[in-house]
Amino acid sequence: MMPLLALLLASATSTAAIDAAITKQVSEQQVTGAAVGVYRDGTLVTIKTYGLRDVAKNLPVDADTRFEIGSVTKQFTAAAILQLHEQGKLSIDDPLAKYLPSFPHASEITLRQLLNQISGLPNYTGMADIQTMMSTVPDATGKIVAYVNKPLSFTPGTKWEYSNTNYWVLGKVVAVVSGTSYEDYIREHIFKPAGMTHSGFVSDESNIDDFAIPYWQGPKSDGPTQPAPKMLESWPSAAGAIVSTIGDLAAWDTALASGKVISADGYALMSSPGRLANGKLTDYGMGLEVGVHEDHARIAHGGGTPGSLAMNATYPNDHLDIIVLENNIRGQPGAVESAVLETIYPDALVAVRKPAPGEDLSVRPHIVHLLDGVIHGTLAPADLSPQMQKLLTPEMQKQSAARFGTFGAPTAIVFKMKDDSSFDTTWYVYRIEFAHGEVRNFEVQLNNKTGIVTGMQLAPG
Repeated sequence: MMPLLALLLASATSTAAIDAAITKQVSEQQVTGAAVGVYRDGTLVTIKTYGLRDVAKNLPVDADTRFEIGSVTKQFTAAAILQLHEQGKLSIDDPLAKYLPSFPHASEITLRQLLNQISGLPNYTGMADIQTMMSTVPDATGKIVAYVNKPLSFTPGTKWEYSNTNYWVLGKVVAVVSGTSYEDYIREHIFKPAGMTHSGFVSDESNIDDFAIPYWQGPKSDGPTQPAPKMLESWPSAAGAIVSTIGDLAAWDTALASGKVISADGYALMSSPGRLANGKLTDYGMGLEVGVHEDHARIAHGGGTPGSLAMNATYPNDHLDIIVLENNIRGQPGAVESAVLETIYPDALVAVRKPAPGEDLSVRPHIVHLLDGVIHGTLAPADLSPQMQKLLTPEMQKQSAARFGTFGAPTAIVFKMKDDSSFDTTWYVYRIEFAHGEVRNFEVQLNNKTGIVTGMQLAPG
């Protein structure tokens, strides 16, 4: 249960104050349309809607508007795999080859490693011309298989790296084991028990009433706001194809945590950090980011498509869900989430902005240099280990820069911790606040002798 004082403070926060914080954030982001829901113990606190779901027809967003939720889909895919595991139809420790023997590296990778994002499979959304192919090539399978048919990025289990390929292929496993399509399985075994009556997939969009058309500013984010190209279902699939509403995602959060979809043990597994071969824990469970945000325990996942963004965040100790859906790629749903949390718990922002003791000030200029390289896509090969050079290709850097460039300039860089338990490398973690309200943890692993980057991520903070 929540501590009594925290519960009283949170309860005293007026709906008007929360609404004002949401309005300020969404207005500053200048998104086309948005919907934001805040729930306490599964009960609606407030739902706010803004802007337009269809600019050409001047149709407003309402509480039932359906948005593309992108990678939030991964929660549903993970739950489907765990359902089949609990039914004895598969084991998450089975090799992928048991179900998809011809898939590249299938004998080297387990389903658990796919779920925990520690497989080493390269991320297919990093392939050249991905935006064009997603809207013109009906069947993604051949392209994706060809792309990942090369050496793994690392030995499975030795490193965490986010890859849409992991969840795309898990959707194929669901289909093979269940004997039905991934989409039909999710409708029957996930949406139905969770009471999600307004959810579907990108393939349904032409038949969906009250759909929020995705908008973007072109592939380089430098053009006028316009409808984004329509994605073909086979590309996002189990990695990001679901379309949903604020209310349905709230119902999902409650159903998932209460045993309606998977068991309590299954949910505990899904919401616990993955473990690497060396025993180190990651910040990712199974389709869920697991960690602390502004000193509050948090289980969440964000999502993005070419023209929509989403955040589904649960604060288990606070019995709080914050759900943000936007239909413009320049939005920042994480900033909206933070604004809500800071309105309910104003002391959290003060505490999290305090630097931790023990910072090595001689390292800070290098960290700032690397952060600038990530934001602008200008990381130099000389700064990166050979393995990191393979991961952070010019195309991958370009994609990251297009996304992070929408955050605005960094306004605060706060040291949070370092881990020097390894003999030859040290991890450094800094909390980064950006001008447009986004917050990220910049996690960098440096070689102690050379200062070369051997690991890096800019993760939700």
